[in-house]
Amino acid sequence: MLFGSRRVVMALVAFVFVVGCAAGYRTSTRNGHEKVYKVDDEGNKNLVYEVAADGTLTVHDESDPRAQQMLAAQDHQVQLQVLEEERIARIKEAPKRAASDPIRVVLHQMNVDEKLSQAQHTEGAIEEQFRKEFAGDKIIRIVEPVASQGSELTQVLMALSGKTPTEAESAGPAADVEVVTRAYVEEKAGYNKSSKKFGTYAALVYEATIKSNYLPAEYTITEEGNVFRNAEVTKRLAEQIKSVIKHKIGPTIPADREL
Repeated sequence: MLFGSRRVVMALVAFVFVVGCAAGYRTSTRNGHEKVYKVDDEGNKNLVYEVAADGTLTVHDESDPRAQQMLAAQDHQVQLQVLEEERIARIKEAPKRAASDPIRVVLHQMNVDEKLSQAQHTEGAIEEQFRKEFAGDKIIRIVEPVASQGSELTQVLMALSGKTPTEAESAGPAADVEVVTRAYVEEKAGYNKSSKKFGTYAALVYEATIKSNYLPAEYTITEEGNVFRNAEVTKRLAEQIKSVIKHKIGPTIPADREL
């Protein structure tokens, strides 16, 4: 699904609020439920529309310009959902890539916490070591993400102009799979074989999210180990990621990448 209904509605709410606050609109929010009022010169408030916590839109004054914009956003969201469902159906039915075909993967910049970053011998060493694990792989090809066209609001406005899901989300990378990773240090309890005592040690912890750019498939994995054995931990993480890409996402990638 290109945009969750709440994401579209709330992004448009923010946009309309910025350009329309001079018209005398006021927003009240409680427990995620938003109500938008139009205030006249005498201070009387008239409820224009409301957005429930789950994104459901209820319009009370269809003649109001802002309410009309919200209704337009809702209509376009329905259209986008239909187009996206049709696209997913085509991908599921389409011939799939051959097992030997390359899989294009974006490794987004690793999020390394401050404590771990300061412990690196050189800046970027942890991420560099991680990326080296993918070098020379016969199937996985690391590619760079395409430059983003703008913010979520820009994408919403593109959608409202009638763009298809592919056009509206062209800010996404020209890849089959995206990988987002995080690395941090955490104190863990463990058994020391040398001292034969239980104690604590500094563990290197990785978290990775692997996402298909064709089907709504997303996998989250973790890997951890003694920070002084970071090379082993990094290798295990990379192997887990490769396995998910090749064996879980790979077989679902269409032969025609333009679907």
